[in-house]
Amino acid sequence: MAKIQKPHPDFVVLKMFTKNTAEVTDAEVEHFRTHPNQIDEITAPVNIHRLFLWLGALSGTIFVAISKILKYSELLMRLSEVEREFIVDLFSEIGVALIGAAITAYFLGILLNRQQENAAQWRVEIRRRIAELEQSDSQSAQNRSVEKE
Repeated sequence: MAKIQKPHPDFVVLKMFTKNTAEVTDAEVEHFRTHPNQIDEITAPVNIHRLFLWLGALSGTIFVAISKILKYSELLMRLSEVEREFIVDLFSEIGVALIGAAITAYFLGILLNRQQENAAQWRVEIRRRIAELEQSDSQSAQNRSVEKE
């Protein structure tokens, strides 16, 4: 029997983020068999979100910088005043929109992470309470069967 290589937990999550199907591999089964509490907590890694946020903010800043360079340089002097202003405004607005989107996504990410943590705690608690009820029910059934004898 071939030995199953255990992947790093972050790699398992990253792989799930990039998968197009719900197919489960043997390595994933082995990982989650030893870490069943992580099954419900599968989300995209926070570092992936941060990477996209930084790229969005950085590209927005670059667009704003390009708009300022175009405005104060002689690169667009062949164009009319209206065309120059349109191009400068276009670059500026794209940059501001990217920066705003990155900031908004950052705050929404914080709220989403908080909600996911609360949901994970809720699932643990509900499973614990259900287990208590099932244990109580099985004890009650045993007591009734002993009383009948």
